[in-house]
Amino acid sequence: MEREVLELPSVLASVAVAEERARCLAAASALDEDDRYRLGLAVREAVANAVIHGNRLDPGTPVRLLLTHDAHRITVTVGDRGPGFTPTPAADAPVNLTPSGRGLTLISHGVDALRVIHRPDPPGCDVLLVKQLRKDTTMSQLSVARRQDGDVTVLDLSGRILIDGGSIQLRDAVRRELEDGHHNLLLNFADITGIDSSGIGELVSSYTTATNRGGRVKLVNLPSKIQDLLAITQLLAVFETFDDEKEAIASFN
Repeated sequence: MEREVLELPSVLASVAVAEERARCLAAASALDEDDRYRLGLAVREAVANAVIHGNRLDPGTPVRLLLTHDAHRITVTVGDRGPGFTPTPAADAPVNLTPSGRGLTLISHGVDALRVIHRPDPPGCDVLLVKQLRKDTTMSQLSVARRQDGDVTVLDLSGRILIDGGSIQLRDAVRRELEDGHHNLLLNFADITGIDSSGIGELVSSYTTATNRGGRVKLVNLPSKIQDLLAITQLLAVFETFDDEKEAIASFN
């Protein structure tokens, strides 16, 4: 079994470092692209939780990342100095319409086993992630291009909607349209390659902001892996989603 230990400062930049390391390990272990994405997302969420909630964004308190792998599985352990938490099964959780609180659901979706270990000495919490090997990138920020079709504003999104870039760009784009009086917003996800819990939270926040201002936000062309994430976070029951843009635009009328 091979192992690697990383000590990462508790800053948001460490989230991307951990995700990229996990994806590289997944690629070296011959996981396909979908499984690389899922494992990377799970590690991203676990490290984000450790940085923000466990170590309270204290750069002097490191997050410990232990990666091991053999012919059968990849195991990632994320350790922090926080009090830990008790996982709640996704099926038992109510629909979450707040901007946060979905990280654990996305972690569970991305791995085959999840275990939370509370350490008495030194005090802290370890989150253990296991990905079985079933043999068969560069971080990009979000770009937004707008089109107008009658009274519907179409925002063509491209890239990834993440805690360290894309989620803020999505927020700014939606709020700018609302402030300019454009209240019928259709978000085109055709060129979105990834989203994390922060991105999903910003999506919910945009929906809530638009609704409170008398507007509507709908989604079109969701990639299957993102549709899966919205399904497990129970948000497909909240958003109107479409596979056809013309049908989506017509639905506003």
